[in-house]
Amino acid sequence: MKATRTEAYGMAIAATIVTGALASDKTICCQALDGIAQLEGTIYHPNTPAYDERMKTYWSLSAALEPWCMVLPRTAEDVSIIITTIVDNECPFGIRGGGHGAHALSNSLQEGITIDMGFFNTTSYNAYTKIASIGPGAHWGEVYNTLTPHGVTVTGGRSSSVGVGGFLLGGGNSFHSGSHGFGCDQVQNYEIVLADGQIINANQEGNPDLWKALKGGSGNIGLVTRFDLYTIEFQDPSIPHIWGGIVGYDYAQTEAIIDAFVDFTNKVGDDVYSSSIIIWAYNSLAGSFYIRCMLDNVANEEYAPAFNKYLSVGNQTSNSLRSATMSNITDELVRDYRTYTIWFTGTYANDPRILRFIASKHEEMMLTLDSILGPDSGLSSSQQCQPMTQSMISRGQGNNVLGLEERIASSGRPGFMCLIYVGVERAEHETLAFPYVESFWKDVDEYADSLDGNWGWRYLNYAYRTQEPISGYGAENVDKIKKAAQKYDPKGVFQRLRSSGFKIPK
Repeated sequence: MKATRTEAYGMAIAATIVTGALASDKTICCQALDGIAQLEGTIYHPNTPAYDERMKTYWSLSAALEPWCMVLPRTAEDVSIIITTIVDNECPFGIRGGGHGAHALSNSLQEGITIDMGFFNTTSYNAYTKIASIGPGAHWGEVYNTLTPHGVTVTGGRSSSVGVGGFLLGGGNSFHSGSHGFGCDQVQNYEIVLADGQIINANQEGNPDLWKALKGGSGNIGLVTRFDLYTIEFQDPSIPHIWGGIVGYDYAQTEAIIDAFVDFTNKVGDDVYSSSIIIWAYNSLAGSFYIRCMLDNVANEEYAPAFNKYLSVGNQTSNSLRSATMSNITDELVRDYRTYTIWFTGTYANDPRILRFIASKHEEMMLTLDSILGPDSGLSSSQQCQPMTQSMISRGQGNNVLGLEERIASSGRPGFMCLIYVGVERAEHETLAFPYVESFWKDVDEYADSLDGNWGWRYLNYAYRTQEPISGYGAENVDKIKKAAQKYDPKGVFQRLRSSGFKIPK
């Protein structure tokens, strides 16, 4: 009997989780780590308070897979010993940075060891070099709090709970993208542990091929233990603020908001300090749709002209616009509860017809899911769209492997990136909802294709694991990542033993 699409999804999830592991003995792998004196106190086993508490800190319940054991290194030397031990024993492993991954196998695994970088959570600032050194297990709110007293910030996440490691290795879209490019563009140096245990630095002068491959290449070559970022001075360092917040609108203003978004995206090249995101959202408890717009200006300019069209739209339901610190602004998007999470992404030409289609299909999908899942599912959604412009790409000066230069050149106009997030409270509801969310995004892609408006590029940090974002970087950039991997990981450890994250396309 042919499986239903819901059953097929469940079987695919199970197959991915199980077959992602190698036939290694979990007792051998975890005991090998237990026997290393230097790692004493860093290895957490199931059914212990430390293990259970750590499992509660994953942002998404979907991502919180329970490994054979988890190890939390304290130093780069610890990471070196862990990696060589894992390789010697052929142990499958996953890597967790800040723990903000959304889907299963994004930052943990079931059949293997999770290397949890939670103790690598510090930030320091060198006032002489103007470089911030940040651990991959930190969260951006912590980073901003450390840097703000110095009158500087960095190209980090727009929610304070987002983790540093995954954000920067996946590209990193920030409030400063218009003025400084993606987050990865501002990484001056990576400290990284290779598969053979070597601890090296990658920067423009030393190991430059690795330095570039890491700028969007994710965790495919080694395990980064420190990011050194160029800092950005606030407009007035004595008042280390940006201006921004969230404006809510009645859902009936969808057409006016689309008009404002398209206009903003076309003109924002004239104001590289301003950014915006439109969000169509649904909450099953309230049984209603609503619109929110994030409007931010990193030059701390109040009501910059770039926002005029947004702010002229009537029927505002809320308004939190203010001048405040980075951590205060980014706290506004923190979710204080965990859900099973499904999300997909795509990038398209700045065409209002595509935006209308997305808004309409989102409404249709959420009403369908609400009727299928019932009132106790905790169903919610956030359909987000944000500009992709020439300045975001040119300010990076070509020092990444994201491949967006070709996309915007072939389009001849700016575009926008979209993320659909759907959250539910139980695993069975995730299984039921998944095929509808996947079909929704396929419909969007097909409609954009019909208008020649599909860029065919997936932002890695928003991608579901089946979307293969690295393949969208283009053959030349994929080849750069492959060559770096062959040079620095010749035995393919991070392709063969690492089960979490996105792999290099074959």
